[in-house]
Amino acid sequence: MIAMLCSALLGAPIAPEVGDVVDPGPPPPHVAEDGRKSGRVHAQLDTAATWGVGAQMFLGVQLRAVALLEHWTTRHAIGTWDFGGSVSYQNEPIFLAPFIDRDSVQGAGHRLQLVASAGHTAHMGKRRRVALGLHVFGGWNYWRSDYELDYAQEDVHGSAVVARHRAIVGVEARFAYRFHRRVGFNVLLSAPMPTTSSYLITFAQVGLGLTFYLR
Repeated sequence: MIAMLCSALLGAPIAPEVGDVVDPGPPPPHVAEDGRKSGRVHAQLDTAATWGVGAQMFLGVQLRAVALLEHWTTRHAIGTWDFGGSVSYQNEPIFLAPFIDRDSVQGAGHRLQLVASAGHTAHMGKRRRVALGLHVFGGWNYWRSDYELDYAQEDVHGSAVVARHRAIVGVEARFAYRFHRRVGFNVLLSAPMPTTSSYLITFAQVGLGLTFYLR
């Protein structure tokens, strides 16, 4: 009590006494940097801008939400089982198709994918900042091709819209590096199983984006 009164009068900070409980603050929104299992379910959000090949080259975006469950730990790594879902949109513009006459053909291909995923990630390094994961995914794929053509010299004009719904399954590898308490970057590589034409479900894609550590 005397120490507290003197400290208040002098404006000096109070040093914790032996036996005082020091609040460690909120738990980190990612796996523990010392590799200890916390028993918590972690949550993160992965974003990515993608490029790949389907009917032709495409550009796209992907958003993935995932829950991570810790299940093993070593001196330099901790492993998690990952369960999540993602939504992806891909656009095949004619400027990425050099074989198409852009003066005579207008349009684009579109693709929407909704999938669930499950897999494993190893979080490595002295502070568990590096993560490498492998996942399988499966879900629904929607493809739409919408084009118009006008070959004036040949007197050929027309338009067509074709759409298909297909199931999709595949594998995805993802590398991530956490450079902030709540933010990191990730690189992904994914490919569907060739269950149908790559025009519909793509051949493969790569992506680069940010990862947000939520819990």
